[in-house]
Amino acid sequence: MNPDSRIIRKHPDNPHYFIFNGRPTVLIATDHHYGAVIDLDFDYTAFLDTLHEFGMNVTRIYPGGYVELHGSYREGNPMGPAHGRRILPWLKTAQPGASPEIGGFKLDLDSWDPDYFTRLKDFVGQAGDRGIVVEVVFFNGMYEDRWSAQPLYHANNVQDVGHGDFRLFTTLSDRRLAGYQKAYVEKIAAELAGFDNIIYDISDEPEMQKQDSLAWNSLLLDALIGADDRRHLYGETAHSASPDMTADPRTSWIPTEYVSPMEECLDSDYGDDKPIVNVETQFYPIYYGPDPVAESRVEGWYGMLGGSAGLIHLNSDFSDFNETAEGTTTRSAILPQKKALKEFMDSLDFIRMSKFSGIGGIPEGAFCRGIAESGKQYALYVFHGTPHRVEWPQGTVTDRFNVQSGRYRDTVVLRDVPAGDYGAEWIDPVDGSVLRVDNLVHTAGDVELTTPEYSIDIALRMRRRP
Repeated sequence: MNPDSRIIRKHPDNPHYFIFNGRPTVLIATDHHYGAVIDLDFDYTAFLDTLHEFGMNVTRIYPGGYVELHGSYREGNPMGPAHGRRILPWLKTAQPGASPEIGGFKLDLDSWDPDYFTRLKDFVGQAGDRGIVVEVVFFNGMYEDRWSAQPLYHANNVQDVGHGDFRLFTTLSDRRLAGYQKAYVEKIAAELAGFDNIIYDISDEPEMQKQDSLAWNSLLLDALIGADDRRHLYGETAHSASPDMTADPRTSWIPTEYVSPMEECLDSDYGDDKPIVNVETQFYPIYYGPDPVAESRVEGWYGMLGGSAGLIHLNSDFSDFNETAEGTTTRSAILPQKKALKEFMDSLDFIRMSKFSGIGGIPEGAFCRGIAESGKQYALYVFHGTPHRVEWPQGTVTDRFNVQSGRYRDTVVLRDVPAGDYGAEWIDPVDGSVLRVDNLVHTAGDVELTTPEYSIDIALRMRRRP
């Protein structure tokens, strides 16, 4: 096998999906909060073993250009390690006066820490050994309360870089700051250039305060491409406090996050012929509603059977004191459910399928999306619930769903199905089990299918028989 045939790329036969290690691939995982490398107390080997055990094949990291405060969101959050337990790309000096969040001693932005890069490359290598792709996200939109803890804040580095307002972190207002941001991107890319299991995202939510980040994103994207020599896939978060770079020829995949930005990508950007991945959900379980297990299940199936190429479910049960999520609902429910979703997708010849909009009959209060290869295979997902709407800087957003449990038996209409002998399997998304098989000898036209009784959600896998 040619070494480059192992690298993750857009699939040559269907650009809405990936090819990795020579095989058609979708990326699915429930994931830690991005600090596996920078938190010295996070045992990433145990974490990666857990993902691999349940068939998960993607994880997301922030490699140090943006950090969080210790204990933020939840104790054990690896993006906010204990004081003195954070490792960053830059060499730490003996000069005091820096934030305790980065260890109290200032960083030298002109020198790199070899121990950090040893850890970074070991993490990516171990992920690759387990068939796990690493999404590397260089930056995040800045928050006022954590600006003074950042490596690129003036009090935390000997170069005195980073004097501007926190809102300007993702702009070109401070050219000196942008120069060090560019150098950091180039260094990470150069160190990881030889790995096959890498995809890149410039920044999460860079326009969080409604600033214009396009020129900044563009500068860093060009720097990344130059340092990487166009070997990997590049993206910029879409429709979530970010510039719209979905059609930019320099981007090769579309990261998006939460429900309505994902829907907008599927409805508006599918024609850009790039894999769409929901890279961030609400933080399980703390920012979900009354049924977080079901709520996180439906958003995953809804996106994947709507044409997405991946899902990275953000999960606080993975912490730097419990990297395997032992004793939590993640271990007992979330990981098995994500495994069922991954196995369902892998049961399809999805590389021949595309977004399918010929669906009717969906009752009020239900949501449905599907993918299909006309006349050969169809996959649909239906659930009952309501959007959970929140006000964010980019406007009103559906961040997740509230599910509505009941006793449902729906009739779904598939339009313009070619004639043939089909087998229709109704699937329980909780565990992937087959609830019922319907045999259908069909003449050309619309097909009406009635579901078995179900309580929240159900999936359909229908194939034409030889």
